[in-house]
Amino acid sequence: MESLHPDLLLIMDKFPGHGDRIDELYENDPDFKALCADYFLCINFLHKHRHEFSEKKSTITEYEDMRNDLEKELKDFISNKE
Repeated sequence: MESLHPDLLLIMDKFPGHGDRIDELYENDPDFKALCADYFLCINFLHKHRHEFSEKKSTITEYEDMRNDLEKELKDFISNKE
């Protein structure tokens, strides 16, 4: 299935083999869609500011921790709501 939203490829790469489930959740579950939006914002922030804020390591660490938490929530959605 072709992804409905191009940024979902980030999540599909993180959770290979679950593309159809991810598309289904994104299309039908507003909580999952909001979680994806948070994940995209977090990833974009990390990508944009990793070098710029290298002196502010704690900020990067907080966002990396947030990313890990969001990835766990994504995994829970993908694995448990079938």
